Amino acid sequence: MRALIIGAGKTARELLRRLGKFWDVTLVDKSDKGFPYFQKMKSVKKLILGDASSNIVLQEAGIDKIDFFVAVTNRDEINFEACVLAQKHKIRNIISMINDSDNLQKFRELGVRAICGSYIVAHQIEIFLESPMMLINSVGEGRGEVMEIKVLRNSPAVGKSMRDIRPKDWLVGAIYRKGEIIIPRGDTTIQKDDLITIVGHSSLFKTVSKLFTLDVPIFPLEYGKNILVPVRDKQDIETSIEEAIYLTRDFKASKIIFLVSSGAVSIEYEAIIQKIVQLAEGRVEFDIKRIEKENGLEEAVIEMTRHENIGCVVTNLYKTGILEKLMGTSKVVDFAHRINCPLLVGKKQFPYKSILVPANATRAAELAAEVAVDIGRIAKARVATASVSDPLFMDSKDSVKWAQTALRHVRHIGEMHHFSVEEMLLEGNPIKEVVNTAEDFDLIVMGSSTRGRSILKPNVGEHIIHKAKSSVLIVTS
Repeated sequence: MRALIIGAGKTARELLRRLGKFWDVTLVDKSDKGFPYFQKMKSVKKLILGDASSNIVLQEAGIDKIDFFVAVTNRDEINFEACVLAQKHKIRNIISMINDSDNLQKFRELGVRAICGSYIVAHQIEIFLESPMMLINSVGEGRGEVMEIKVLRNSPAVGKSMRDIRPKDWLVGAIYRKGEIIIPRGDTTIQKDDLITIVGHSSLFKTVSKLFTLDVPIFPLEYGKNILVPVRDKQDIETSIEEAIYLTRDFKASKIIFLVSSGAVSIEYEAIIQKIVQLAEGRVEFDIKRIEKENGLEEAVIEMTRHENIGCVVTNLYKTGILEKLMGTSKVVDFAHRINCPLLVGKKQFPYKSILVPANATRAAELAAEVAVDIGRIAKARVATASVSDPLFMDSKDSVKWAQTALRHVRHIGEMHHFSVEEMLLEGNPIKEVVNTAEDFDLIVMGSSTRGRSILKPNVGEHIIHKAKSSVLIVTS
């Protein structure tokens, strides 16, 4: 195949590196400065010194005998005039590089294929800055794009069918979900964490991104609109109620529901609750519900989170006996896994100005990071993630690599939400390191994917909950 390329610059150099040995190329440029480099290339058969916008120069280059005409000078006016001349010589395959996107339309009206490098580079950088996890390939001379985008858990598209979304000027070609490819139909419903392939016009990036990834901070409302506080004793009220008021007022929950056992003591508790709520700044709605069985409080909480609109349960620390400590019983973590919303162990460490997320590369930890970022955006708080490499129990290099991977997962979550997350790589005992680091934080948001362990293998999260001075929010997967 024969090609005439005008412009002996970096673009021509890169192009000729890619073309195979079966090409016969003539190169034209007004400067011979770069000619020595091209003389070494087997595909370059002729080098012409001259102005490529001159018909005489192009005839000398053999324009009437070529199959492809390529314009890649750094001046759009030369590229344009050369393309006009190529058309007059009835060259069918003409492509030109454009340096200024304002000239795109003029080249397209001429009927040549036009590529604006600065436009493509700027657009790709824009996409990376707006959504680092999104993959995009241009098609149709840059007029269309194939996008691969992950659906965030609280995006507007979650729970909607393709028929409900009614895409215009774009379509969903495939959905990758839990290791399987789904070809969507009208009744196919979008789910969180879906990896979606979209084909559409290049101008639709912001629209599509907003639909599938834009997430207004909605903790705890994504789980439910009310805060539930189980009351076992006065300490529960004193420790939990003020933090529950803070969550209700600052995080837009509807009201606090206090769950108490029926009996004479409950009347005393109700009086204390009413007094504290009335003293709270701002109006906070609350309700008090009673249960008949004094020892059935925990089961009542579990039942309410499953069937009522509960966004978060706020509780005091469970009292752990000596035998339970020796057995490694994980009462708080087990309870967190039995309810259908996050569990907050309140320790009066609010407002939340700094939030710590322990990272361990599990889905639960990633979910915790998403919740932490959500809280950080609402509270305008600093969010940091810490991962601990443990050289005592595994190969040191593998441990560090694993910890770095865990941090990277959380970083990507922050990037998807356009929120900066600090990273800390620690070394030593995970419990000790997280607890010590948490001294400088108001809230730990901790993901949990496992319940209690056997003797001498206690749940790490349970130890952190009991030892840390900060409040702890447990998010289960």
